[in-house]
Amino acid sequence: METTNFSKEILAFNKNVVKMSFDALNAFSDQASATTDFLLGANPLIQEDGKKAISTFFKESKKGLDNLKKNVENGLEVDWAAKDAPAKNLEAMEAICKEAISQAAEIKKETTALVEKATKNLPNEAKTFIDYCNESVNNGFEFFQGYVSKNFELAKKVTADVTVATAAAEAKVKK
Repeated sequence: METTNFSKEILAFNKNVVKMSFDALNAFSDQASATTDFLLGANPLIQEDGKKAISTFFKESKKGLDNLKKNVENGLEVDWAAKDAPAKNLEAMEAICKEAISQAAEIKKETTALVEKATKNLPNEAKTFIDYCNESVNNGFEFFQGYVSKNFELAKKVTADVTVATAAAEAKVKK
């Protein structure tokens, strides 16, 4: 009985720590965004496209932080003693990664358009170099995205195999 209450208290404490930590991170992020907007607005040398790129970064970072908070809180709700806990944990991790990759793709799309607009008046030599750098980053992102997807496929297969093996072992023990 005492162990159950102690476990509930630990879980409640952890949930509170997660909430307070994410609230602090959100407050810090909001202040950083507001300060950056103020400083950029005061500097006439920074073009609107640059301001938009930084604004996009803060907007997507805020979404990422909110998604991470949601997923961490969901992870605290998992019954870790349940048989399907590893699969649920894997699903939660995959959801975090998919959301992060989706946000990165959005940032990539918006910044690619900004780069194209910003380099429109540059000499062809400079454009070629910037396009090369941009393609390198985008190819790296696509490689990483594929790598993450393959790892989750493998992890799901291993989890399924372990679940089947565990069920078979339990059936032998019961006989």
